[in-house]
Amino acid sequence: MKPPVSWWWAALVGLVAIGTLPVIGHWVRADDRPRCHFDGLVIDSAFRVRIEVESDSGTEFCDVSCARSWLAGHRSASSRILVTDEESGDLMESTDAFFVRSSIITNSITGNRWHVFGTRDRALQHARESRGRLMSESDHPFATHGNVP
Repeated sequence: MKPPVSWWWAALVGLVAIGTLPVIGHWVRADDRPRCHFDGLVIDSAFRVRIEVESDSGTEFCDVSCARSWLAGHRSASSRILVTDEESGDLMESTDAFFVRSSIITNSITGNRWHVFGTRDRALQHARESRGRLMSESDHPFATHGNVP
């Protein structure tokens, strides 16, 4: 017994609809906001980290935790790590920055507790106010990548 012709048309339309759902979903969700290369979250400019490898124009991350996680799987001898000073919003070399690990979470999804400052005084002030600790030398978040002050 053959199914009616209308059944074939319904099946064809259903398959086409299912096939186009990913394209439509991508189009609906599309926006121009920069996204983290590690987890796809929208990047808050106050906590942005940029890693530049000599063969790449640069990869951006939403915070220090994501950048560290990405670096763990992408070891490169010649990478330049730029971090954002939370006070001024300026990008700076990670070797010139002061890092504080504190009780204040900057991203509830990643659980990031790293804070970046351009001056030692401001970093110490934040550490005191947030029950945190100024990180240095082997505690530096990018110590294993050769980017230690």
